[in-house]
Amino acid sequence: MDELVTIRSFSSSVDFEMVKSYLESCGIDCYGRDEIINRAYFANVNGGAKLQVKKKQLEEAINLLYQGGYLKEEDLEPSPEMKWIDSFLTKFRKNSQA
Repeated sequence: MDELVTIRSFSSSVDFEMVKSYLESCGIDCYGRDEIINRAYFANVNGGAKLQVKKKQLEEAINLLYQGGYLKEEDLEPSPEMKWIDSFLTKFRKNSQA
């Protein structure tokens, strides 16, 4: 079986379905993870609905998302929280190596 890669996460089931349909119409095999629990419970439960594609189609899917306006450069930037965690861990690593 081909390895699946999560390409995007969505807090909205509607957004998930729209992007999934777009990629499928372009010939990309798409799979959902946690989309049912995201619909049944609160939005973003368990990190939201995850759109997955086969690893061998990942680059093509990313290019299609850019072309379709479903992905922007800033979407790939780490969140402010992740940047803070990274800076904290970097300082911790420096202190532990001394």
